[in-house]
Amino acid sequence: STPTRRYYDLDAITFGNNTFVAVGESGVVRTSSDNGATWDKGTPGKNIQLNEIAYGNSTFVAVGKSGAHLYSTDNGATWDNGTWSSTADITGVAFGNNTFVGVSSSYLTVSTDNGANWSPGCTGVYVSDVAFGNSKFVASGTIGAIQISDNGSSCSTGASGTNTHTLWSITFGNNMFFSVGSIGKLIISSNNGNSFTNKTSPTTIALNSTVFGNNSFVAVGPKVVVVADSVGNSAQITENTLSFNDVTFGNGVFVGVGDNEIIYTSTD
Repeated sequence: STPTRRYYDLDAITFGNNTFVAVGESGVVRTSSDNGATWDKGTPGKNIQLNEIAYGNSTFVAVGKSGAHLYSTDNGATWDNGTWSSTADITGVAFGNNTFVGVSSSYLTVSTDNGANWSPGCTGVYVSDVAFGNSKFVASGTIGAIQISDNGSSCSTGASGTNTHTLWSITFGNNMFFSVGSIGKLIISSNNGNSFTNKTSPTTIALNSTVFGNNSFVAVGPKVVVVADSVGNSAQITENTLSFNDVTFGNGVFVGVGDNEIIYTSTD
């Protein structure tokens, strides 16, 4: 008989060392070294939901449910467990200043040894995602929360301009931080997250993820892909049939991932 295969939800993807690595449901790991044309199976460090992934210092770090912090030094083929004991869900992670910073709805986590060991950072942050640029970590989250930090250990509060939206994702490009969220929210900051300007959105659909590439900001969600120019203007819907949980950019290619291991690539 024909064997059956289970397809897992892919919730996060990043690019590093000429490799795309996607993670998600039940610790699933998928890797591609040919710009997303073909994919290999990595060995997860834990059978647990993984929410986000980042790359830095030749290391991939994935974070997830119940305090999961995993790291891989072989392009996602195998994973080790980072040392961390608290159990809050970690929903975002970024690399900068030789530091990985993870975020949850209550605190930040910090690793200065490429994901092997983690220490607590700022508390009371209410954030869901984090990006690094201009020597700053900027995190966004519920009720428009914005936190700014040099290294994740101490934070200052930025002004998103909203207390009614959840800002699900944030990215850095063109010397600006760009955040997206509920009801199609689009905001941008040119002063390292201290204040944000609202941008006209072409959709009221929640946007799950955003990335900068090809001189454009790209945001994705359920049956929507939004593309804005390098300063967040002229946002338009370019796709309304496919649904994505996360998107990244590398080697001139955008790669979006979603439920049931949906993976699509785009060069424009």
